[in-house]
Amino acid sequence: MADVCLVNALFPPDKHGGAENYVLRTAHGLQQRGYDVAVVTSKPYDGLDSLRPTRETYDGVPVWRFYPANLSHLSNSTGDNVLEKTVWRGIDLVNVHASTAVGRVLDRLDPAVVHTNNLFGISTLVGRAVQRRDIRHVHTLHDYGLVCPKSNLLRDLTAPDDERVVCENPPLPCRAYARQRRATLGTPDLVTAPSQHVVDVHREHGFFRGVDARRVRLGVDGVVDEPPPIADERSVLYVGQQLEAKGLETFFAAADRLPDVTFHACGTGPYADRTEEAAAKRANLEYHGFVSEETLAELRETAAAAIVPSIWMENSPMTIYESYAVGLPVIGSDIGGIPELIDVGETGYLFEPKDVGGLVAAIERLFDADRAALQRNALRWAREHTMAAHVDRLVDEVYAL
Repeated sequence: MADVCLVNALFPPDKHGGAENYVLRTAHGLQQRGYDVAVVTSKPYDGLDSLRPTRETYDGVPVWRFYPANLSHLSNSTGDNVLEKTVWRGIDLVNVHASTAVGRVLDRLDPAVVHTNNLFGISTLVGRAVQRRDIRHVHTLHDYGLVCPKSNLLRDLTAPDDERVVCENPPLPCRAYARQRRATLGTPDLVTAPSQHVVDVHREHGFFRGVDARRVRLGVDGVVDEPPPIADERSVLYVGQQLEAKGLETFFAAADRLPDVTFHACGTGPYADRTEEAAAKRANLEYHGFVSEETLAELRETAAAAIVPSIWMENSPMTIYESYAVGLPVIGSDIGGIPELIDVGETGYLFEPKDVGGLVAAIERLFDADRAALQRNALRWAREHTMAAHVDRLVDEVYAL
């Protein structure tokens, strides 16, 4: 019998995203406390045998993998055109094979708790499989995938002038999509999310009525003992995927207005070419692409602040946790779950999304502030939100083990 079974559509080494890393870190934390843990996830098609769950070990964690019968595996895209994507999503929504496969693993493991995470790609119908077995079911929201087909609640093609804006009134197809996800997921015993904002958005869309849904912040490792000395260089740092939704255009425009401040950007993604182009035109904008942990640590030591300029309603960005862990204050967009992480004037500052002037003013305000106090406050926050503390809360309050 397992104590906890963690379910996520993807898992390393197939992908190292936010939810995947969270599941791995949670599994390790539970193992360190002596709990028997297993992960159930998907894998790409590799013959008929891949349709049946098989056990392996990844980084010391028992993992059950199988291919959820569909047109393709999530890691290989959901189709090349609108028709293929529509069919793929339809199968994923009510993937009886996936639900049955997960159910068979649960019958074998007989866990006390099943903790589901991102189910897009392994089917939200898995939730029903858990509930039929009368196992305590905890579900964690990592994004808006249950209410938005794109998972980010951003409109572009249907927005004025094709501008990316927050989707406050979803079109009929998206509302139908959310109703279907709500029906197939069923009713977990408890729902968690790293931000209260994400919980509230799901409730507004009719999810989890009558269900205990609460904020459980994430946790961070590697908290330093002391913040670094204040650097002479006036620089700020963006760390994250290169995506338009991350608000990089606001970051670039702020660099134009603050020529005496160096703007560093790290990360890869579809917007990388645009970032390279912007850096080539600005002497004070440096694009580093993918960087090693050592280089990232050096950049964080010399930067005055981390910049999180997102224009989409982020859940609870780990880059903020990681910045605080080294005593780095954060300047972030006042949107989504970001303001829940920033104590204005204590650990950083906020500005309105897309407001270049607001970002510039926040950066100038930070340089005029007591930066050593900001560093100490950021580090204090990180010490209160370690991964160890997060797992302790899961065990005591969420799983009730």
